Amino acid sequence: MAKKGHCKCKSEECEECPEWIFTFADLVMLMMGFFVILWVLKPASPQAPTPQNAVAQTEEWLETVGEIRGGFGWEPNPRSNDAVDQAVIRKRARNGPGLKGRVDHETRGAEGTDPEVTTIRQGAQSIVGGRLPFERGSATLSATATQAIREIAAQIRGHRNIVLVKGHTAPDDYPEGTSAEAMMDLSLRRAQAVADALIRDGVDPAILRVQGCSTFEPIAQRAYSAAAQSQNRRVEVEVTANLVEERQDPKSAAVAPQSPPNPGK
Repeated sequence: MAKKGHCKCKSEECEECPEWIFTFADLVMLMMGFFVILWVLKPASPQAPTPQNAVAQTEEWLETVGEIRGGFGWEPNPRSNDAVDQAVIRKRARNGPGLKGRVDHETRGAEGTDPEVTTIRQGAQSIVGGRLPFERGSATLSATATQAIREIAAQIRGHRNIVLVKGHTAPDDYPEGTSAEAMMDLSLRRAQAVADALIRDGVDPAILRVQGCSTFEPIAQRAYSAAAQSQNRRVEVEVTANLVEERQDPKSAAVAPQSPPNPGK
């Protein structure tokens, strides 16, 4: 605030120049600075929508509506002229064939009905030949499973990828109250039966890894009917992306035997 002693007005003019004028001028300057800051910080005005942006927004909205409908079991009809149906079909075409693991063409595995790749786990491996079924409480191969194993062996014979032979059991394999050890033993015996059959069909035993999973990896969870439980009584042959040599110590590789010294020399 300016003081009266520094005023350059004449003595008769100072009497008409009260000190509040300087305070008011300071406030006006502060308000002007405040509005300048607001003007600098104001958001940019939205651009006028282009036809391309309008089409993209409309397409995205139609796809969103289709996803909401899909949550209630809705499927698009290719013969329908509905915009939502057509938008979802175009989206699926951009993303490639199939949706949520399904494909739009018939596939046939070793059993003739299962897809070539069926798995409930994520990873760089695939299951060959679908699932090899077993009777309740049994580790004996059926004629159907034996034929499927021959087809599986033809696919993996000669390859060096590690193959997991995984046996599974269902709760109805044994009566209620059976020990966990008995269930695990049954899953191992099932896996070993399949591994032995693969070896008889020419698969190198060095690539096979036999595992028992007992009831811990069911396909049909909380299944109570006999038909549903039968899906869990199975063996799966999984081909991994790892080669046998990658899991071996190179220092332990076999060394060519040296010829014995000639005693005559």
